[in-house]
This record gives sequence, structure tokens and C-alpha cells, in this order.
Amino acid sequence: MMQRVLFVALIGVLSWASPAQAEKHAWCKPSSYAKIQVKTSTDEILWDYSKSEKDLNKFKIDTVNPYGKNVITDVGGLMQGGIMMQEQMRFSTLTSSRVQQICYWYDEIVVTLHIKPTIFIAREFPRGSCKHNAIREHELKHVEVDREIVNKYAGLLGKSVQEIANRKTIYGPYHVAQSKEVEAFLKGQLTAALKRYSSEMDDERKERQQQIDSLAEYERVNKMCK
Repeated sequence: MMQRVLFVALIGVLSWASPAQAEKHAWCKPSSYAKIQVKTSTDEILWDYSKSEKDLNKFKIDTVNPYGKNVITDVGGLMQGGIMMQEQMRFSTLTSSRVQQICYWYDEIVVTLHIKPTIFIAREFPRGSCKHNAIREHELKHVEVDREIVNKYAGLLGKSVQEIANRKTIYGPYHVAQSKEVEAFLKGQLTAALKRYSSEMDDERKERQQQIDSLAEYERVNKMCK
């Protein structure tokens, strides 16, 4: 089950300073460079053997039954969880009280991709049994896919966020009355990029998880213990 943070981009209409104007404001310079971090983390897998097949049948899952909608099958195991994306942004400011102007720059941007997997195996298949081990092997493939996707998108996000930070080293000067607009813009261009990659990550995850829940894989697991 995919869990995502939804980001809303707030883009203000700003009066950008021209190069000629910027030269007149020597005070408007950043005192530091943006620090970019993209972190990945994963919880230890939580194993749950308390549910019956009937209980697991009631779980909502993203993948499609490869046997078709009209074929009723019991769920012997499933992986629940998702990839959660969170972001923290901090910007710094420099203000000239004499002319009532303010300048902004990104100070720190931290993006975290986190996996929190839970694997359920129906209690009808006790630990150590052939079917339990077969289901366990299959469900671990789902966790491995999530880890691969997290590593891939951590790299893509890192490049995208760095490009945003490099786009302009300083924003301003603006009149202090525009502060809220500027802050909304700085947050907006970052969250817009994260929202785009979050959507792409969601789509790729669904596709790759469905490949694991293929008819061939289900038949392989079923035949292992016959």
C-alpha cells in the first residue's frame, strides 16, 4: 500500500530584480551555501503471523489478482507499508532596514525517504512449514523492490534539489512587504519538484510490485510445496 506525502506548490507573482538593479545592492549577498541532504531509512520488517487467510482477504491491496477478477483466491501473505517522503526546508534572510528590503537564500534542504514494511503470513501456515517459507520468500521480494526504488529516487531527488539550489544563490532584494510571497515561492518551487518525483515513484512502485505478483510467480510459489 503506497503512502505518499502530498505537496502543494504556492507560486507568488514576484518582481524580480534586473542585473543592473542587483549591482546597486551589494549588501544583498548570501553568507552561506545551501546544504542539501537526501536521506534513506527503513524500519526493521515487522512480522505478523496472527491473521487468518480470511482476515487477510479483507485487506485492501494495490496489485491486481493475476487470476482475474472473477477468480476468488485466498491470501496467504502480503506486505503492507509504503515509501514515505518528507521534506524540511530552511532559508536565511538579510534585511536592510534603511531601505526596507529583504533578500532570501536557501540555507538547508533535507529530504527523507522512509520504508516501514510489515509482512503478514496467514496463521494457517505455521513457521517452519514449506508454505510459510515459500510465502515469506515471495513477500521479501516486495520489500526488496521498495528498497531499490528508494535508492533510485534518492539519487534523482538529490540532483533535482541541487539544481534548484544552484538556480539562484540569492533571491532579492524585495520590499519587506513581499516577504510572504517570496517565502511561498521558495517553498513552492521545491515542493513542486518533490511532488513530481513522488508521483513518478508511486507509478514505478506499483508497476514493479505488480510484476512480482504475476501469474507465473503465484504458480511457482504454489508448486513449491506440492
